[in-house]
Amino acid sequence: MNAQPRPMPDPARLEADVRALSVVRHPVAAPDALAAAEDYVALELGSAGLRVERQLFEWRGAEFHNVVATRDGSEPALPMVVAGAHFDTRAQSPGADDNASGVAAMLEVARMLRGETLRATVQLVGFNLEELQRKPMHYALGSRAYARWLRARGQPVVGALVLEMLGYTDPKQGAPPGARLFTKIPREGNFLSAVGDGQSRELLAAFERAAAPHVPVSGLTVPFRGWLLPDTRRSDNCRFWDEGYPALMVTDTADFRNPHYHRPSDTPDTLDYPFLTSATAAVAAAIRELAGTA
Repeated sequence: MNAQPRPMPDPARLEADVRALSVVRHPVAAPDALAAAEDYVALELGSAGLRVERQLFEWRGAEFHNVVATRDGSEPALPMVVAGAHFDTRAQSPGADDNASGVAAMLEVARMLRGETLRATVQLVGFNLEELQRKPMHYALGSRAYARWLRARGQPVVGALVLEMLGYTDPKQGAPPGARLFTKIPREGNFLSAVGDGQSRELLAAFERAAAPHVPVSGLTVPFRGWLLPDTRRSDNCRFWDEGYPALMVTDTADFRNPHYHRPSDTPDTLDYPFLTSATAAVAAAIRELAGTA
């Protein structure tokens, strides 16, 4: 008997999610929109059949939440798989690529996996307050709270996939200073970059293997939790590295490709939705690979 084909991402739903989320979502400049984005993520993950909780943390005396959605595996003793995306923006940007694209991919993955049986438990997490930055410290407050919570529980994690901008392509591709010393980076911006630290090599290999049928991937492994190449610590992946967990930043490379990064021009009409669709299929395939299918 032939196996049933697995569901593929719906480009129309991905674009609808991006457009629904693409307004300034910031704790000071637009707190109501930030709260609405949190609610949107929670509603959509719950509608996909996941058990949704809000994880409380504080910043400057105010309360904020991550959205943590759990999909129980058939073998709950196995190390958990995590995939997450931040839903806040900078104060001046509607954040279509950064990071409505990553959130949309996460929501669509939840829908795609709904009818499947996976061996390991999967948590899909909407991270809050990733964008609060003061050099040289990267705040990533929501993911810091979540990763510390995992460590405090002694929760084993096979790996975390941090979805950080998945929707932009460009004929030209830049690179962080020094990155080409670690890996060969394509000259055209039509691939996903998957960045791991020294403890994430097996995770990176699994992601590359699963993603290959769907989208080109350029893998990069950096030592010392990314401190030798600080641009690799600019997203929530660094908080997992700091807690000793394997993690990848899966990204279209942000401002090394996208000229609208952190600008008012980061709007839905600038995105490449076929590319976002392929990237979403790659993430779903990687989660299946990491969690194991029954």
